[in-house]
Amino acid sequence: MKVQWQVIVGIILALLIAIFAVINVDAVQVNFLIVEAQWPLILIIIGSVLIGCLIIFCLNLGKARSLKKQIKQLNSQNDDLNRQLTAFREQNAAKPKRAPSTQTPIE
Repeated sequence: MKVQWQVIVGIILALLIAIFAVINVDAVQVNFLIVEAQWPLILIIIGSVLIGCLIIFCLNLGKARSLKKQIKQLNSQNDDLNRQLTAFREQNAAKPKRAPSTQTPIE
């Protein structure tokens, strides 16, 4: 359900950005430290959005890698604990079980 909401919000934001960009088609002056250029505002808006998406993608890529590493560590730890549990069960299965006491307590 969370993913569906993210998709819906993403589509709504994309539509708003597209509408905003289409409305602003005037040429504007852009300064690149040394060079100046006249570009349509729509290209600047769309370019800025794409650069922002690229930055977010790169940040999420790093987070995904760290989560995969953490999952790998936890799976390894889980395997170790399962081996210890199996050894413990085998060790206790080999021991004879004591029968419950049938004596009645003395009053």
